[in-house]
Amino acid sequence: MHPDMTGLEAVNIAMEAGDLLIFNSLLAHGVRPNHSDGRVRMAQYIAMQPAEWDNEAEQAERVRLWREQDHPQRPAFPGDPREWEKNNAAVAALTPLGEKLLGLMSW
Repeated sequence: MHPDMTGLEAVNIAMEAGDLLIFNSLLAHGVRPNHSDGRVRMAQYIAMQPAEWDNEAEQAERVRLWREQDHPQRPAFPGDPREWEKNNAAVAALTPLGEKLLGLMSW
């Protein structure tokens, strides 16, 4: 895709290995070519949204995904075919903030 950038300026964000970039996905963004010599670029994408207390089905699904170490059942999230998380890790221990973000506790 080559959007019309008339009057706009692209800003490249310099990052080092291990850096974390957090941004609102409504911000126009893209990926630059990987020009590193013989190295793979890896990324972890995390989506976050507030728990909706009046949406009990969504709340229950969020909690289930955490407890069962599962992934959302949608085409965009195929999950790891090896089920690595289910077979190799304990369920994450949540802090009080984590419980609120998940939807186990109210704000």
